[in-house]
Amino acid sequence: MGMTGKISRFLAIASVLGLAPAFAQAQGTTISGQVTGTGGAPVVGASVSIPTLRVGAFTDAEGRYTFTAPTSATGTSVTVVARRLGFTPSSVSITLNGSAVSQNFSLSTAATELQGVVVTALGLTRERSQLGTAQQQLSTSEINATKTMNVINSLQGKVSGVNITGSGTQGGSNRIVFRGANSISGNNSPLFIVDGVAVSNATRGGSPTGIAGGVSSSGGGAGPGGGFDFGSAISDINPEDIATISILKGPNAAALYGSRASNGVIIMTTKKGSASGGKMRTEVSTTYTWESPSVLPQYQNLYGQGSAGQFQYVDGSGGGVQDYNDQSFGPRLDGRLIDQFTGPQQPWVAHPNNVYDFFNTGHTLSNTIGFSGGTDRANARISFGSDQVQGYIPNNDFHKTNGLLNATLKINDRLSSDASLQYIRNTGANRPGVGYTQGVLEQFVWFGRQVDLNALRNWQQGGAVNNGPADREYNWNYSYHNNPFWLQYDNPLQDTRDRVIGSIAATYNLAEGVDAVVRTGSDIYRFNIDQHFAPGDVRQGTIVDPRYFGGFINLNDYNNENNTDASLRANRSLGSHLQINALGGGGIRRSTYNFNSAQTGGLTVPGIYNVSNAAITPTLGQALQRKQVNSAYGSVDAVLNGWWTLGGTARNDWSSTLPKSNNSYFYPSFYTAFVLTDALPALKNRLLTYAKLRASTARVGSDADPYLLRTTYSGLSTKYNGLAQFTLGDALANGTLRPEITHSNELGLEFSLLDGRVTFDGSMYDKYTRDQIFNAPVSQTTGFTVKSINAGKITNKGHEFLLGITPLQTDGGFTWNSTFNYGRNKSRVAELAPGVTTLLLGSLFQARVEARLDEPYGALMGRAWARDTQGRLLLQNGFPYAATTAPTHYFGSIQPNWTGGWGNTFSYKNLRLYGLFDFRRGGHLASITNQWGDYTGIFPRTVRGREIDWNNPGIVVQGIDEATGQPNTVNVTAEDYFQCIAYNCGQVIEDHIYDASYTKLRELSISLELPSTFASRFNTSAISLALTGRNLKTWAKVPNIDPEFSYQTGNNQGIEFAALPNARVWGLNVRITP
Repeated sequence: MGMTGKISRFLAIASVLGLAPAFAQAQGTTISGQVTGTGGAPVVGASVSIPTLRVGAFTDAEGRYTFTAPTSATGTSVTVVARRLGFTPSSVSITLNGSAVSQNFSLSTAATELQGVVVTALGLTRERSQLGTAQQQLSTSEINATKTMNVINSLQGKVSGVNITGSGTQGGSNRIVFRGANSISGNNSPLFIVDGVAVSNATRGGSPTGIAGGVSSSGGGAGPGGGFDFGSAISDINPEDIATISILKGPNAAALYGSRASNGVIIMTTKKGSASGGKMRTEVSTTYTWESPSVLPQYQNLYGQGSAGQFQYVDGSGGGVQDYNDQSFGPRLDGRLIDQFTGPQQPWVAHPNNVYDFFNTGHTLSNTIGFSGGTDRANARISFGSDQVQGYIPNNDFHKTNGLLNATLKINDRLSSDASLQYIRNTGANRPGVGYTQGVLEQFVWFGRQVDLNALRNWQQGGAVNNGPADREYNWNYSYHNNPFWLQYDNPLQDTRDRVIGSIAATYNLAEGVDAVVRTGSDIYRFNIDQHFAPGDVRQGTIVDPRYFGGFINLNDYNNENNTDASLRANRSLGSHLQINALGGGGIRRSTYNFNSAQTGGLTVPGIYNVSNAAITPTLGQALQRKQVNSAYGSVDAVLNGWWTLGGTARNDWSSTLPKSNNSYFYPSFYTAFVLTDALPALKNRLLTYAKLRASTARVGSDADPYLLRTTYSGLSTKYNGLAQFTLGDALANGTLRPEITHSNELGLEFSLLDGRVTFDGSMYDKYTRDQIFNAPVSQTTGFTVKSINAGKITNKGHEFLLGITPLQTDGGFTWNSTFNYGRNKSRVAELAPGVTTLLLGSLFQARVEARLDEPYGALMGRAWARDTQGRLLLQNGFPYAATTAPTHYFGSIQPNWTGGWGNTFSYKNLRLYGLFDFRRGGHLASITNQWGDYTGIFPRTVRGREIDWNNPGIVVQGIDEATGQPNTVNVTAEDYFQCIAYNCGQVIEDHIYDASYTKLRELSISLELPSTFASRFNTSAISLALTGRNLKTWAKVPNIDPEFSYQTGNNQGIEFAALPNARVWGLNVRITP
């Protein structure tokens, strides 16, 4: 057995045996009680402590707490303090009597709170006043203000310096980036920790010709070109089970977590049980929501399908007059009789709601029930949850079932153990495709305004009914499009993810203030996708893929990551002025990923989607990846007089994905915090309640993906003369790779005014990442196209703040709390590889997003119009033309100038009104939806120039005639003009670059806490009713689309086509709290 195997065995044995025999200890005073807030609702995650004795506990899901004071303090009078971020602290003096003391607290709400106990790295808890880095914490009430299945959605608009982009797909992925991108082509998502276990947020995407490739931590294969969004894995976590979320915004705060912490860390702590006198407590949350698309295009309804004012249907494939044409530059919709796909001589009228009528009203029923209880030595909480979703896309369903068990056992006065186990099962049915080749919304950019959508619901009658191809479904156009209902009903797509997240830990008290902790945890899931392709797809003739003739694909992903670590933790007071907190330990992280696939095109017996029924030899695939990282880490901080903290962390990782000569990398961090109002009491007055300065510097390393050190071969499913065949990959290996290194410096200021009525928490940061690992192009004479190298540097500079104000608070029970958060980041691609000035991140048609030297990360590039020195358009024959043949014009960055959120809570006794606005200002996007909408003539602006008839009065483009040097006077038709600016005149993207700014009414709720006398009839402490809403209104500068779009979590962003809009959601919630 190797050294790592011996260490792993030791850790497992130590976890079971508890490290050492226990020693008896005398019993002290037990303090217990409940912490409640407005209307008597329990406050979860509040800290209740005796600061002078350094003992305390957090409240559980019912707001209850219990802890024991040392025997040596019996008979003394002490102050017990209850704190929770968002509430004003409360304190009371008690006498320790050596047995039991009951003490309840009632906290009043505050806009924000700058003091209190928060969860930091590796599960450590610290007084917020001692933190030297930026950190923000959200409570369960903030997380579940409006119900959402994906916990990342609940962070939108609430966290400064964080950019979150949602997806319209039910159960879809969300992209989240802290303080700008660190990696040029790699993973920019934060690390997620749930109850001390690192959990995957990998995504699964589909390519434009089906679903290919494996799970990716840096984004799946879906994009504006096409594919499917199967969601990001963190959405498995039930938001109702979360007690608190701590957000470590950068490497300064997260350095102890290792190489994956350079992008920040999100720490989720789930609800636990507590002492309940042996009684079981029950909590229930039920939510029912109605969902619809929040943004859909606006359409013109004056002109129907066709071209040059003409249209007559024969077979939908060119047999009639312009009937193959899917554009809307046909005859005016004036009621005349024209042959159409529904029959001869039908009234030529608009169906103004033909696109809107495709969508259903979606419904979601979410239920969570939890049971908790125990004694002061053993307690547990178990919960069960389910989400039953019927999407707003026809025949699209999503279901999630989850169970969670948390248990704590105090074996004796020195040894305790806690365990957590979650099981989640997700099933998706017929998730809609996105983008150009597979999006359900794709054809609605071409949809003829006269098309009767309801006629398409009878797709089963077949194409021969209206002279179309006999092997096709009944449709309105047989040249370019599939029937949208046929896509959703006859091409089933099923996906299932089964997941287990579990951990067990043992804590042994070696001496007063010194503990040994051993923890092991795993995140294991299996993800299966089964997609069927019905014969008769229009793509048979446009994409060379045999599956479109009838076939299937089955994929199976297996992912297993285990983290095991052991540490010593010490918290000691050296005299009355100095407190030392220290940590030292090590760990092992092992991860395994296995991918299997089987696919075929053509079936022997139609309708039987099985490998044994394949008409051609099935294509099989398999990939296996393994990785291990060994770590040693430590931290120490000293707190002088309670107001000056000076500390640092250190970590060394050894990664299996780097060469032996470079696989060890060390990274430290240093920080300090200085509470001015405690150090200089004269500063503290009624105006200035609290003031603190902090500073930190950090360096964090990051390793490579597996198998970049050696050139790899892939096996082929076919054989040559009975011999196996292998193909060499396109990437040239590099056996000298080094770790990426991120450097970050941060300054912070926190203060509160007017007894906490005004609070401010701000940060400035400056960070850069060098030695980026990415594929750089190489000469094809080498036999390869790219090579993995260390090169490149990205810099990010910015500032952020969270401002809290309580403008009004009356003795009559009315309170108005307001919070505003703001974040601004400026990125720059400072270096690339030698001789390389740009790297492509994503593209569609002539719109490109690049990492471009000396430009912000995410440069939006494309072709622009030719102009003279005064900026006027140059025209040829009345039309503009492209300035260059290459897409080399820089239109701006896809990154926002700043992001923010403004939340307001109005409370009157038991009634609460809450609203949240989410802002994005600046940045650019390329809208291919608007590009092709202009080309096809379906959007209102394309009526310009044909207000009277299809060619009357026409359009005179403002510009200079290149031949004469005089203002242009040439009149062109609307059809020619809009098709020119969309595609025909050199595929220029300039007219379809938009400001990506938006303001959203992200959350709205009105809730009522029923009187406690009523709740007590049901043996519970609180019952609340709430009407909630999400994504209720969007104000944007780009027409026809939702400017917030994401196909996956990767770096291919900023180009939009047929993206599903985020859902507008209304809901009702009933919550019962014990």
